[in-house]
Amino acid sequence: MANLLVIDDNAANRETYADILHGEGHTVLSAASGEEGLAKLGAAAVDAVLCDLVLPGLDGLGTMELAHEKQPNLPWVLITGHGSEDTAVAAIKQGAFNYLTKPVDLGRLKATVESAVRLAQANRENRALRRELGYDEALDRIIGTSAAIRQVKQMIRQVATTDATVLVEGESGTGKELVADAVHALSRRSGRPYVKINCGAIPRDLIESELFGHERGSFTGAVAQKKGKFEFADTGTLFLDEIGEMPLDSQVKLLRVLQDGALTRVGGNQPIATDVRLVCATNRNLKNEVLHNRFRMDLYFRLNVVSIAVPPLRTRREDIPLLARTFVDRLNRKQPNQPQKELSDAALMALRRMDWPGNIRELENTVQRLYVLSAGRVIGGDGLANGIATADSDPQPVGDAITTSAGPADAEAAIRLLIGLPMDEVEKRLIVATLAHCGGNKSKAARQLQIGLKTLYRKLEAYGMMPAGDEAAASG
Repeated sequence: MANLLVIDDNAANRETYADILHGEGHTVLSAASGEEGLAKLGAAAVDAVLCDLVLPGLDGLGTMELAHEKQPNLPWVLITGHGSEDTAVAAIKQGAFNYLTKPVDLGRLKATVESAVRLAQANRENRALRRELGYDEALDRIIGTSAAIRQVKQMIRQVATTDATVLVEGESGTGKELVADAVHALSRRSGRPYVKINCGAIPRDLIESELFGHERGSFTGAVAQKKGKFEFADTGTLFLDEIGEMPLDSQVKLLRVLQDGALTRVGGNQPIATDVRLVCATNRNLKNEVLHNRFRMDLYFRLNVVSIAVPPLRTRREDIPLLARTFVDRLNRKQPNQPQKELSDAALMALRRMDWPGNIRELENTVQRLYVLSAGRVIGGDGLANGIATADSDPQPVGDAITTSAGPADAEAAIRLLIGLPMDEVEKRLIVATLAHCGGNKSKAARQLQIGLKTLYRKLEAYGMMPAGDEAAASG
């Protein structure tokens, strides 16, 4: 009836809950920790989660928060000990569907989980209706109104309704995974498993086991039979991120699976039929990889049925203010009881002028840093004065960056933000920003500030910013 996940470090509790829910006709996955639960959520489609609030390592609340970053509408029912109801109520305010108090009343358990399942079904129906009307939250997560992004979204709509293999190409940090998410969400397989795997993050000797599974005893450490990602993704979508990192010998086996529609586990000899829609992503030029014999031509043609090119941020600067404001809004929502912050016009101008070699990921990290370091409600652009020069050019002195790389309006705005501050505070902020820009390299920071290295050390010491262990360098 529904796919459920039970997360509890107590094996007896897991078994009891699973038996009850099995009896109601549900399929139940179980996990003994928050980390294991997140892995299960990434490998299988789940309609609702039953999770103990107190877990070793990552607790139930932290697990839910991490899961909601990718599945914000997934209903969570948290289980709390007697006397901890206040914590559970706070969890509901942070997105939990409901909570149960130990000892758990089994009748209430059934009713609460049933309500969560109905909510999940209603969410699915709502998403289906939104797709029919041309809206989808997965597309909404691809932020931007530029012509380039509108073209990407249109391509997603066109290919999602087919079962064609999709190759998503783009630099690191451009949002390729969001494109893959949207392709799955808008497809006829959207209610089926959606499994992701990063080919570059898995050791070469384990990638075939991860993809295709293995039989017991097939290699040292294979103490039990294991399903691979293809089997977990059956009838759904498999997203292979960084496909260009896959070893050549593994590429051969992947090609065979795509050709035959069947896989064989490592150490096995029995073909297993597979029905999977494949979406791949790469930050490499696979055509060039083929020319240099680092990627198989036949596999490339199999994968490149439809390609979607995700543009780098520097080619769609008009989207930067919207992206930056969105990141600030997200940070504000995480701290509802704190003063809500906003970016100044000067900060937005400075952000727009940068080249962002790390693309959206770098922009988000920069906005988060500005948010954390900003003392007031308005996030100024003074912390970016040293970053207005294009990010892929050689660093230039900070003063020059303000007066030459930025236009007069930007320079004037950046200077205006410092008016009224004591001179030592202005100097301190400039040193902090320059060190951040130089990755903590004090020699490079001193050159940009056009002062001697010993002078920089003396100023760091005077402002109480001398890192531990650097005192000797300051006096040397």
